[in-house]
Amino acid sequence: MQRVLALFGTNRSGAISVVFALVILPLIIAVGAAVDYSITARTQEMLQDAADAAAVGAISMSSTAVKQVIQSGTSGEITAAESDAFKIAQQNFSEADFSTITSSQISVQYTGSVFNSDVTLNSEVPTYFVRIFGVNSIKISARSTAQNRPVYYYNFYVMIDNSPSMGLGATATDITSLEVVNGGCAFACHITGATYDTYALAQKDGITLRYQVVSRAVKSMINQAATSQLVSSQYKMAVYSLGSDAQSAKLTPVAALSSSLSSVAAAAANVDLMTIPYQNYNNDQETDMLTALTTLKGIIGTSGSGLSPSDPIKVLFLISDGVEDAQRPLNCTEKLDGNRCQEPLDTAPCALIKANAVKIASLYTTYQKITSNVWYNTWIAPFQTKISTNMKTCASDGLYAEVAPSGDVSAVLNQLFANVVSETHITH
Repeated sequence: MQRVLALFGTNRSGAISVVFALVILPLIIAVGAAVDYSITARTQEMLQDAADAAAVGAISMSSTAVKQVIQSGTSGEITAAESDAFKIAQQNFSEADFSTITSSQISVQYTGSVFNSDVTLNSEVPTYFVRIFGVNSIKISARSTAQNRPVYYYNFYVMIDNSPSMGLGATATDITSLEVVNGGCAFACHITGATYDTYALAQKDGITLRYQVVSRAVKSMINQAATSQLVSSQYKMAVYSLGSDAQSAKLTPVAALSSSLSSVAAAAANVDLMTIPYQNYNNDQETDMLTALTTLKGIIGTSGSGLSPSDPIKVLFLISDGVEDAQRPLNCTEKLDGNRCQEPLDTAPCALIKANAVKIASLYTTYQKITSNVWYNTWIAPFQTKISTNMKTCASDGLYAEVAPSGDVSAVLNQLFANVVSETHITH
């Protein structure tokens, strides 16, 4: 082409004009065809996206038609969902500048507790340059199918850390208020029968403690679970703590596994801060999460498919400030104080639980830096940055959250629950 153009600029004969005309015409046609192809390809992509959105959206759990079918138990064709699919397709294809959906074939069926959708969309893309060959438009189509098994059964096990360290003020304001009335100490120790019980003092002065926020959040989550069930007894819940009394501190059932979620929620709301008989009882070694989680592993067992109440998906919710404090002279990851081990959460039992296909949702209630406290500076500060890391390592993918003082624990915990049950089971 460069050679032809050079000749065209120097040659004075009429022949070169003929050659140029012969060359430039197919070149223009080629460029024009490329433009038409580009428009068609982009429109095809948009049509496919619209078909995908329609196929998935028609049978999603947010679909009113789907909810009605599940509640009624009817099966067969779902015409309302088919109408929804076409509306979704139109909405998603509305940004196509040159085309509209000319026709569609949509089928949404519910059989054997499974939703299936099949969406085919047709359109025409007008041409601009290849019209000279009599091609005024190009027909395109897109097909998408999706499947959803919406009713999955779950057994939830909630582990609430109610050890004395959870007696910290719930917010920065609560911490400051507690320090003012408690001689500079930010923890409200629940001392049985003591005349000076800082736990009772906090209650008297309206100071909210971290464990109280957590127990209320668990109640909120369980109530949310109850209202979100698609069928009766879809969810079962159990709640555990580290015990009500430091003298018998161990994994303690607060509410046995039950489909009566209202009673489980009520029990969760009553989880209290662990009591101690006197200050520094047992050298404050009351947070043995390693043993508690190891025991829970045996209780929970292996997770199932979730397709029936007898084969549920199993999920553990762990809510803690992430610090172990127990008599553990061996295998402690941090420096020992005699036989006392203070360390970030030991993740070994988490790995074993997850190896049984059990999901772990981990909520880390931030262990606050109390730099005015000698004990904190000596024993906790050296591994402060590891606490959140271990809590996250304990969690299954996408099921970790941290909430700091003044954060909305209920909102975060409810979102974690939603993340667990909203995992897509749609095959597209």
